Order: sequence, then C-alpha cells, then structure tokens
Amino acid sequence: MTTRLGGFIAGQNINVSIGTFTAVTSPTFTFASTQATPPVGTPVQFTTTGTLPTGLSTNTTYYVISTSTNTCQFSTTISGSAVTFTNSSGSGTHTAVTQRAFNPYGGAPDTVEYLVVAGGGGGGGCQNADYEVGGGGGAGGLLTATAFAVATGTALTVTVGAGGAGGPTSGQTAANGSNSVFSSITTTGGGKGATRFSGADNGGSGGGGSGINYPSAGTGVSGQGFTGGLAYSSAASSTGGGGGGAGSVGVSGIASPLAGSGGAGICSTITGERVFYAGGGGGAPANNNGLVFGLASGGGGNGATLTQGGPKTATANTGGGGGGAAGTNGATTGGNGGSGIVIIRYSQNNAPPALVTGAPQVNYSDGYQIYIFTSSGSIIF
Repeated sequence: MTTRLGGFIAGQNINVSIGTFTAVTSPTFTFASTQATPPVGTPVQFTTTGTLPTGLSTNTTYYVISTSTNTCQFSTTISGSAVTFTNSSGSGTHTAVTQRAFNPYGGAPDTVEYLVVAGGGGGGGCQNADYEVGGGGGAGGLLTATAFAVATGTALTVTVGAGGAGGPTSGQTAANGSNSVFSSITTTGGGKGATRFSGADNGGSGGGGSGINYPSAGTGVSGQGFTGGLAYSSAASSTGGGGGGAGSVGVSGIASPLAGSGGAGICSTITGERVFYAGGGGGAPANNNGLVFGLASGGGGNGATLTQGGPKTATANTGGGGGGAAGTNGATTGGNGGSGIVIIRYSQNNAPPALVTGAPQVNYSDGYQIYIFTSSGSIIF
C-alpha cells in the first residue's frame, strides 16, 4: 500500500527548482545571483520552456564542478570535465532542478510529552509472631508533562527503575525502588515499607509505617507522591499503614483487622488507554486476618482467605508499592514493588526518532507516535 498526499507518493523523487540560468558562453552557466548558484557537488537536471542549447539534454544528471560568483560549470560525472554547448543556441527559459524524495512528514519534533514512573518500594516482611505487621511499600515517584523541549541529534538517556524487593523474614529490611530517568527528568524510587526491625523509608511516595517498634511513616517527594500511612498499635494487636501513592497519602491502620490501604495512583491516557500508575502498597492486617488492597497499581496487604497468606506483589511497569506481610505461625516475606516505566509521545506528523535503543514498544494512537520503555535505553530525535 502506498501513501499519496497532494498528488505525490511518499518516497518518490520530485523536482525542486534551484534557479533559472542562461547559457551564452560555453562552458559557463550564469545564474541570477550568487545565492541562486548551486554549490560544487550538487547534482542537477535541466528543464526548459523551449529548447536547451545544443549539447545539453533533459533527463541527464549533471554535477557542479566549479563556481565563481554567480556562474558555474557542470560535468556529467563528479569532478569530471566541463560539458560544452553551442553558444547562444536554444530558446525559452532554462531552469536547474534537483531531485529530492517527497516526505509527507515534518522534521524532528521540537517538544514531546512524557510519563516517567520510578520503581515502587517493597512491602515490609515479618517473622513468626502473630502481632507483627509490615507496612505497604511506597509507590515510585511519577512525573508527567507536555511540551518538553528536545534537541535534534542529542542522545537522551532513558532509565527504567526496578521495583524494591519485599522485606525478608529474617528481620532485614525491605528495599526501596530505583529511580527512573528521561533526559533531565528524574523520578525517585518508592520508599520501603516498615517492619518490626526497621522503619519506613522516604521515597517518591513514602512507605507505610509498621506496628510495634516503628509506627512512623516515610514521606513523599513533593510533586511526585505522598506520604505513607501510620500503623495502628495496641496491647492486643497491630495493623500496618499503607504506602503513599502518586495521587494520595497512604491510609493509616485503624483497629484489628483494618489495615491501611495504599494511596491512590494516577490514571494516564498517554498510551491511548486508561492505565493507573504508582499506587501505594496495602499495609498488613493483624494476625493475617482479612485482605487490604493497595489502590490502583499497588500491591495489597496479605490475607489468608483471598491470597493464601501471601502479600501482593505490585504489577510490573506500574511503579506500585508492594503489600506488607503479617505475622502468622510462620514467617512471611513482603510483596515486591513494581518496576517503573518511561513513555514518550509526540505528533505522528513528525519524523520518527533517528535512533532508539532499549527496544521500546511503539504504538500509534489518536494522532501520536508512542514509545513505551520497559527497560533502559536511549532516544535521538
């Protein structure tokens, strides 16, 4: 299938006028001005409204071999001998043209739209005490904007942050998510959820607080996400706080078994579909009793009935926080945070990138060309 615009087929050669000339004294061609005289090496063909001087022909490619002010000489080969013609022969107006491939698209874009989401933090794990609860992991930081200026020919770095691992059962801490990058834009990885042995970390969105020893929550990064929820603790039981999301704070735990839900993520349509990103992980309920979901892309806290005792791992490439784990008769690992994502889109009427690495998925929707990076790479416009 060919694409035809305005009578031309995309990719076909068309004649573009350089300027008119006179051929009076062989082998010199005279143009109207210095600016209108083609430079050395330019391939041209001749057209005329009458007849060309004897010795010249249409449909033949000539090459400029020398210039002087507004005059030049041509050859049938690059750096060959000058063609000659019969002086003052021919009639009509003569024009030198060059052939170029017709391109229906514009040039490289000046601006693009982006969505950059960092990796989510891991949910807090626990050992085998029934009163232990882990906080939900914080969502990865999220930034999105239109009209981001890009320079032609400059390689722009794309880094997709990994999700943080859920807290292990041996008392060590969960892991924060990793940063994501597009050019000068950096989003911060989500903070880990707290455990009995370690407090929640700050991040793109803060991790939720745990019960017992560390009831405080991690704080978010301004403009990228919100703080985590607080744990609930009493002499009888504890419930974990939810991780902060890109759209709202994590919910604090209440009373057994009501743990805090993760903060809301943000819905984006940059891919042409409604997708939620960067939801906080749910906190763990006391004694593994019931289920608390992290909102949007976050992982829920664990619950025996619906998840067979396992905390939820966040969806890959959403930047969601991992769910917190609750103590049972056995130790439990927190849910892993979701990896991040970088999405770039701009008008379909502009040229595609000159070079792309990292094997992004390429979509076309609503008049845009869309580049979805789920692994690190680079892009040159």
